Amino acid sequence: MTEIEKAADRVKVASEALAAVKVAATQDRKLSHDKHTNGHYTKALQELELIVISHKAYLTRLTAIGR
Repeated sequence: MTEIEKAADRVKVASEALAAVKVAATQDRKLSHDKHTNGHYTKALQELELIVISHKAYLTRLTAIGR
C-alpha cells in the first residue's frame, strides 16, 4: 500500500467518524428535546473536523510530490 493510499484511507475513516458523530449528536438532541447540542458532541465535532482537514492537507501534499 502506497503512502497516497494510506493517506486516502485516513481521510475516509476520519470523514466517516465525523459523519457518525454528527448523526449521533442530532439524534441525541432530538431525543432529549434540547435546543442545543450537548457540549461534548460539539467538542468532538470540532476535533474531528480538524483531523479531517489535516488529513486532507497531507493527502494533497503527497499527491503534489507524487509519492
